[in-house]
Amino acid sequence: MDIAAKTSFADIFHGLAGSYGDRPALVSGERTLSFAGLAEEAARWARALRAEGVGPGAQLGLALRDGLDVMVTTLALWMLDAVAVPIDFRNRTDERTRLAQEFDLAAIIEDRDLSGGAYRSIPCTPDWAAQVARQSTAPLDRHPTVSYPAFISLTSGTTGRPLGIVIGHRTLLLRSMGYGFEGAYPFGGRFLNAYPLSFSASRNHTVGQLLRGATVQFHPPIFGAGELIEKVNAHGVTFLFAVPATVNAMLALAPEGQGPLMRGLKVLYCGGSGMLTADKTRAWRDLTPGFLHCFSSSVSGTCSVLAGQDLASHADTDGRIMPTVRLQVVDDQDRPLPHGEVGLMRMRSHGMAEGLYKNRARDSGDRLRDGWAYTGDLARISADGFLTGVGRGSDMIIRGGANVYPAEVEAILSALPGVRDVAVVGFASAAVDEEIAAFVVAGPGITEAALDAHCRVQLSPDKRPRRFVLVESLPRNTNGKVLKRE
Repeated sequence: MDIAAKTSFADIFHGLAGSYGDRPALVSGERTLSFAGLAEEAARWARALRAEGVGPGAQLGLALRDGLDVMVTTLALWMLDAVAVPIDFRNRTDERTRLAQEFDLAAIIEDRDLSGGAYRSIPCTPDWAAQVARQSTAPLDRHPTVSYPAFISLTSGTTGRPLGIVIGHRTLLLRSMGYGFEGAYPFGGRFLNAYPLSFSASRNHTVGQLLRGATVQFHPPIFGAGELIEKVNAHGVTFLFAVPATVNAMLALAPEGQGPLMRGLKVLYCGGSGMLTADKTRAWRDLTPGFLHCFSSSVSGTCSVLAGQDLASHADTDGRIMPTVRLQVVDDQDRPLPHGEVGLMRMRSHGMAEGLYKNRARDSGDRLRDGWAYTGDLARISADGFLTGVGRGSDMIIRGGANVYPAEVEAILSALPGVRDVAVVGFASAAVDEEIAAFVVAGPGITEAALDAHCRVQLSPDKRPRRFVLVESLPRNTNGKVLKRE
């Protein structure tokens, strides 16, 4: 019996509507939808989309600016047993066209028709809104044995074309329920969501918070750190997700040693990329004692969490491996390595993805093999169960036959007072295969000579950068990850 086929978030949201009724579920600007209102509005959308030929298994892109609209249309698709493929609303026509072709999209639902005839567009025009408004709000019946994914989640594409991570309804539910193992994930309260729902972490937390009866307040996608702090304190926000770049911008506004800047915030959940040790401890001390940093990926879900007193003793790691995750570090023959040795990370859990769309994968990135999810990350595990990521496998530098992990060099450079951000990369060298370059964002007084002198004391010769490049900022994608190829 296929239990997964009977699990659908369309059914779950009908249950939430019955349990929470008029409690606010989604807030965006002047618009508010209760839990009951969300189910009713999604039913209208589902009927309107069904009239457009959308049915079970159809894959539709969602390129909408407003998170409230994304959640309504997502739930509507689930009511039809269709598949949601969230797309960054900032993508241009040519990129939307490529995604429509690569992921077999029946249509893209977008704020206005940008297709130019290259793909089928369902634009959210006043005429479309009127068509939706005419539909019934009565629940739709779905076939309980149909089994289609909830999402095809597109990777950020920092190392090539995006991959499609297939996330089923059961997997999404287990990931959302798994947040209870990651820290004091609060029930009720208010989640201020400042990131587009094309970002998988933003989407997962939205679903997870709604499952706990919380109100999700969508923030406009353009924001400053000061504005975010002000809204957290003014609106009684209890949960906030942020990427490290946003947390660091908040820290720039937080006086050291004067107590938490956001006292009412129960959880500041940080993920999406690595974070410097000193910044993690400062966030815990100066932003909120509810600060939490995780290691996660689209293919694996969350693997480890650093929170509470572990921030005092293990801030140089990526936290404790979750009790619901089996995680190994292996060599290039998939043989598990002893504690403390660096190797390729792989994991198993009920929250891992079902597959990659059309089995596309990268040798150095997300892939599924023999029942394991490989994230493409290099890591080590301590004897007491803490995980430390040392970089992407594709980022590893081979200098004269020695493996150099950029994260280790970055940690040494970041410890020098005045260094604000750093990225270490390899570049071709005829003499030693690859040489090491460090791109550094630093304050006044930091020179290339000072950086070189610091590394000569702290690093062995084979790990020392041969070039230092002082830059004003590091290039990042919309999720805050450094684009090392640039």
